Amino acid sequence: MSTIVQKFGGTSVGSTERIKRMAEKVIQEKKKGHDVVVVVSAMGKTTDTLVKFVSDITTKPSKRERDMLLSTGEQLTISLFAMALQQRGVEAISFTGWQAGIQTDSVLGNAHIESIDTRRIRSELDHGKVVVVAGFQGVTVDGDISTLGRGGSDITAAALAAALKADRCDIFTDVDGVYTSDPRFVPKASKITSLSYEDMKNLAVMGADVLHPRAVKHAKRFGIPLYIKSSFENVTGTLIHGKVKQNEASPVTGITFEKAIHRVDIFDCDDVEEFRESFMCELASRHIQGDVYTQSCRNTLSVLIKEEDLQEVLFILEKGKDRWKYSRIEERSNLSKVSVIGRNLKGRPEIKIRVCRMLLENAVKVKLIGESSISVTAVMEKRDVQSAVECLHTGLGLDYKNKIMASM
Repeated sequence: MSTIVQKFGGTSVGSTERIKRMAEKVIQEKKKGHDVVVVVSAMGKTTDTLVKFVSDITTKPSKRERDMLLSTGEQLTISLFAMALQQRGVEAISFTGWQAGIQTDSVLGNAHIESIDTRRIRSELDHGKVVVVAGFQGVTVDGDISTLGRGGSDITAAALAAALKADRCDIFTDVDGVYTSDPRFVPKASKITSLSYEDMKNLAVMGADVLHPRAVKHAKRFGIPLYIKSSFENVTGTLIHGKVKQNEASPVTGITFEKAIHRVDIFDCDDVEEFRESFMCELASRHIQGDVYTQSCRNTLSVLIKEEDLQEVLFILEKGKDRWKYSRIEERSNLSKVSVIGRNLKGRPEIKIRVCRMLLENAVKVKLIGESSISVTAVMEKRDVQSAVECLHTGLGLDYKNKIMASM
């Protein structure tokens, strides 16, 4: 008997009526003879509401207590989802992260899964039950509840699929696949029906919200196909699997963006390259994603980070000031970043030249531009992000010609 993991995001389970509709999708797979494990997020904006409760109480919350609170959102959903299945005559049982055997490290608020003991899940599957698991959470070696950070339910689903050696992992969401850019933001974005793990990871790392990059990592390691599909429409989605032939004439996969970022500049570094390496290790140890650029002419390090990571990054810098020997730091807000994603872009310098020219022609004032093997990234003021994304999407030939784009 094959095993299927199905993940439903917050919008998909945003009301009791939607939970009942998603339960029907689970029942369809069960009727085909599959063992089914369901992973769910908190309902709708529940997590945002819980975060607001925290800010009403304190400006410096304990990470342990914050995770304790945030984990309750998924607990509400799993119990309702299991009851919806039971109401339809399907045996089901709900598990929190720790009940499902999900062990994480101790970086509370942004924990990484270290191992999964699947014995209890397998036992319930062997008894014919659907197992409904809370996404976004696990337990540390000390027995504390931990959360996996924004998008953590994707990670839970892919990690469980890998641990269970599932045949596939279906990710149900409010968009019907992976596009060349966010279709809610770029109406001319093209759907990509098939992507390699590597291309999907590159898009996700640089800001595509449709799937968490750590979910792709788990799936790739064990060769688990991921299928991104709509919760509400019966249309072709996006299959993410092994190597997919790339269109050499078009090295660009898509355009990603992050609307709200902070830039931190660290000036007069004694040894900017040594500082960069050491600082990146500090960020990695706390699971903070940051784009780090060096400006050797001024011995300056520039770091692009998400808003929620700003205070921790400033704390790291202050703590390490004597070791790193810099003169001062400046932080800048109201910024966005736009990235052109592809492969071997450093070997295609004409891409960066075209990006710079198109942004200049569209009066987008670039604050910083950098490149890597997978991206060309430009930083700009928030007000320019829509114009930047649309001009690059059109200028690099990504606007749709048909409803569904040919696979890259």
